[in-house]
Amino acid sequence: MFQVFVVDDEEIIRTGIRNALEKAEGQFRFAGEAPDGEMALPILLEVKPDILITDVRMPFMDGLELAALVRQAMPWVRIIFLSGHDEFEYAQRAVSLQADAYILKPVDSHKLLQMLDQTAERITEEQRMLRAAAQYNQRREGEREIMRSHFLSELVTGGLSTAQAVDGAREWGLALTARQYLVCQMACGADGAVRRQIRALTEHLFEAQADVIWFFEGSDRLVWLLLGDDADSVRERAYTVAQNLRHELRRVLEIDRCIGIGGSTDRLSGLAQSYRQAQQAAEQIRELSGGIAGYGDLAAAGSEGKRFDFRVNTPLEEKLRHARQEDIPALLDAYFGGVAEDDIQSVLYRYYLLMDLVVTAVRMDGGDADWAPDPQQVLRAAGDPSGTLACAAETLGRVVGRQAVSGKVRYAAEISRAQAYIAAHYGESDLSLHAVAAEVGFSPNHFSTVFSQETGETFVEYLTRVRIDAAREKLCSGQDRMSDIAFDVGYHDPNYFSYIFKKRTGLSPRDYRAAYREK
Repeated sequence: MFQVFVVDDEEIIRTGIRNALEKAEGQFRFAGEAPDGEMALPILLEVKPDILITDVRMPFMDGLELAALVRQAMPWVRIIFLSGHDEFEYAQRAVSLQADAYILKPVDSHKLLQMLDQTAERITEEQRMLRAAAQYNQRREGEREIMRSHFLSELVTGGLSTAQAVDGAREWGLALTARQYLVCQMACGADGAVRRQIRALTEHLFEAQADVIWFFEGSDRLVWLLLGDDADSVRERAYTVAQNLRHELRRVLEIDRCIGIGGSTDRLSGLAQSYRQAQQAAEQIRELSGGIAGYGDLAAAGSEGKRFDFRVNTPLEEKLRHARQEDIPALLDAYFGGVAEDDIQSVLYRYYLLMDLVVTAVRMDGGDADWAPDPQQVLRAAGDPSGTLACAAETLGRVVGRQAVSGKVRYAAEISRAQAYIAAHYGESDLSLHAVAAEVGFSPNHFSTVFSQETGETFVEYLTRVRIDAAREKLCSGQDRMSDIAFDVGYHDPNYFSYIFKKRTGLSPRDYRAAYREK
């Protein structure tokens, strides 16, 4: 079943295409719609359709701009353009974006379905070729490929000096110059045929992405190095790449794998730590629910025998999130042990360190911790080293006890805030993944990953369920018109609301209300 998403500022066009797909009852499923590119983009990134049908000329963001962004973010998506303007300029730009078809309005449903069938055939053939390509990729496992993989494995595991890394990169034609680096990895499994298929798919997916350097480590692990300009962008890019790879594995090969994302570093010598972090994240997410996990996304308590290394250079708040009561001595040693002897003898410097710890602990406890010492108490405690350590230990004991979790994604508070925000704003038709992610302080891709792993639903699925549940209540408790209910729960198009409602409940809104009244 191929998912089709429609973007057009004319409601009658969207309705016509949706009805055509429903009547055809074939290999296509209507996955969603939007009136312009700006509203469509965040939904597309969440839904990840197989085919995008978009008008060329729309307000805010036109179809050509949308297609360029989709082509960059989700290269597998097939694109069909609609236009009421038979102009060479549009067709030329559509060709440059590798469009599968260019259809003039008014849209003939028979012709559209023919185009979709042809597009589906191309998708099927591409998938067949990707699977078959594994049989012809033996040459890529030759000596040169093995040597290149060996060099990259040495690079990310810390076996090379910076000078050796630069020289080796030059020899292999790799551009390693960047402000930030990050390592990700995925276990492929022992099956040689599957591994070759994963290789072919990975090569196809990453072939035009200059910021991704990938290789196979040993016989069963795919590792890739990401290059970026800053820590936030390279981490966001890591989640995008991981989501796209996992989506393609499920779509083309019908397999799923766990992906670990390491922390970012600003130098080549930090790759070994990022590699270990990615490995730890992949192992932990495999032992839990599966999926994608960045280093720090999971609680240390999730794996028996695996302990967080408090000596690593991570922010204080990150260390506190992983700490248990028995870890407090190690945490105190890591926090105070690295301070120069002259500095630790200063009362003011001890006060600064202790106050920073208290403020961080209070922030993690919701900002209103009544147990926290006031600045005067902190200053008195900082009067001597033993008092400093005692105050720090007491503060840590308080916050660690409240932060304890048991092997789940560690963002329960943020997910609760997101759900509360959705509950308060589901009636807004433009409520998006980006808006909710911003509310809880996450990047969209990071939020999408964490939200689905914590709730078991994607953002779109969860929002739809909340809206349909609200609509059910309104249908049973009042006499409001269907169009008013649709608007109240966030759907500006009553027909689309009716379609979604029936898809979720098995009944149209009208039939649902009638069935309730007959009880």
